[in-house]
Order: sequence, then structure tokens, then C-alpha cells
Amino acid sequence: MPNEKHFFYPDSRDDMWNVECESLIPYLRGNGVDIGSGTRSIFKEDMRVDADEKTNPQFSDRGDKLPFEDGKFDYLYSIHSFEHFDDQEKTINEWIRVIKRGGIIAIVHPDIEFTGPQLPADANPDKNPFNKHTFERTYAQFMDWLKLHNYFNLKLLDSGVACGHWSFYVILKKNGLS
Repeated sequence: MPNEKHFFYPDSRDDMWNVECESLIPYLRGNGVDIGSGTRSIFKEDMRVDADEKTNPQFSDRGDKLPFEDGKFDYLYSIHSFEHFDDQEKTINEWIRVIKRGGIIAIVHPDIEFTGPQLPADANPDKNPFNKHTFERTYAQFMDWLKLHNYFNLKLLDSGVACGHWSFYVILKKNGLS
């Protein structure tokens, strides 16, 4: 099949990541981008964007000012990176810009009800400097934040537990008029 995608998933070293990916895969069709990809993405064909050049992304960028034209992608996903952005409203609006009408934004986010807050940077000086949580939320807090912003004029397609006692996912769709 010419349009068949090639999986990086599953990763034999990370069962939790595999479970989180399963929450997103049904929504990821077409041309996609992974924001905060680290060393892996769900599909080999996905454009990989990460601030850490050591992960060898195709684009070294934080992900809140993307070097892509409007409407380039059918989907954009972020697995454990959205919580790192200082200006989340700006970030999600940038993500909306680069997906097509009818496109998908899929987010997997840690649930601090289970993970607890991240330790301060000075408690672990050897920690990756890109791994700083700016916003930590429970699932309910995240959903309230989306509602407060009228879902950024996106349609909420699905949400729920991504990995039990660890993370949640949210699937948003850009309407045909935006």
C-alpha cells in the first residue's frame, strides 16, 4: 500500500508510552507532526520537532513558533510536551495554524493527581534543561482550562485516561471554517 505508515511504536523499552500512543493512533491519518518528539515518534513519516538538538529532530524548535506554512499538516500531536510551554494559549494557536481544516490536535499530558508536581530544577541539577513543567494539571483542571478558552474554537472529539494513574489524552478537531 503506498499510503501505509511505518510505526516506531511499539517501543519495547517503554510500555507506558505504548499505551499512551494507543490513545492517539486512531485519530492520526495523513501527514503529521510530533511536537516535543524526543528520540521517537509514533510513525517514522511524522515530522519531528524538538527543542533538544541531541534528539536529532528534523526541526530544532520549541514548538510554539513553527517553521511551517499554514495548514500543512493533517494532524499534530504532543506526548508529554504541552506542559512545558510558558504561553500555552500562544502555543495552541500556533498548532491550530499549521493544521488543515478538519485536522487533529492530540495531546497526552501527565495527570498531577497521580504523578505529583515535578521537582524544582535545583533539586536535580543534572536533569535535562528542556524538561521543565510550566503548567501541571489534573485531567479535570485541563478540561476546565479548555472550556474557559472555548476549546480554542476546536471541537472536542475525545478525551480520557491515556495511561492509568499517569496521564490523560485530549483529541481536538479544527472545524471546516477555521
